[in-house]
Amino acid sequence: MENTGISRYTASFGLSLALASVINALIVIAKESSPAVMTGMQKMMGHHWVTHSTIVLVIFAGCGWLFAQAKGGRGLEITASRLITTVVSGVIISGLLIAGFYLIGG
Repeated sequence: MENTGISRYTASFGLSLALASVINALIVIAKESSPAVMTGMQKMMGHHWVTHSTIVLVIFAGCGWLFAQAKGGRGLEITASRLITTVVSGVIISGLLIAGFYLIGG
């Protein structure tokens, strides 16, 4: 593996961003598809967007921290180009999921 100079936190939170982005899209689809989910999220924190944002932020921060602790605290090892590809792919997949949902069934 090439040494890219990427810190464990850059790699970990970059991967966490890709994951949180896709999960964000899945939450949007779940909320918009199910009135029960929307109502439940409104009851949890007063407004569905507050609950939605909190879930995504907790996933981002939690996964980023967990990924940084991998391999005995050395974090995940990934090249810069692979990290960029993963982040961009996660954001594109997220956008396609939301757009597809609204175009097909929303």
